Amino acid sequence: MHVESLAGAHNEAGIYTWSLENDRLYGDTAIAALFGLEPAETIRGLPLMSYLDRVHTDDRPMLAALIAKAVEDGLPYNAEYRVQNALNEFELVMAVGRCFRDPAGNPSIYSGIIYPVEKLA
Repeated sequence: MHVESLAGAHNEAGIYTWSLENDRLYGDTAIAALFGLEPAETIRGLPLMSYLDRVHTDDRPMLAALIAKAVEDGLPYNAEYRVQNALNEFELVMAVGRCFRDPAGNPSIYSGIIYPVEKLA
């Protein structure tokens, strides 16, 4: 991982889009830095679990439930949770997003932003 190139990106908000059909979550370099993932892989898309694995174990069940609910009901979601960033530090982030449906009404694309709230000691 190129930690040097991500050092400045960890203070920025990042944009993501998750294709439910093929379970690929595409994120920008700020998302890569926030989740401690390789930027090129993040841009090409990774499975959702690659991101959930970087979420603090105490926060994963809550986050998974909120995501599942947003996929089911299509309403906007927001959540605060801790994530292990590119510097291997836990950081509190805020995520907002929404699941959009295809013309047949099936959950299709989930998009949003994630931004850092604060670094944790």
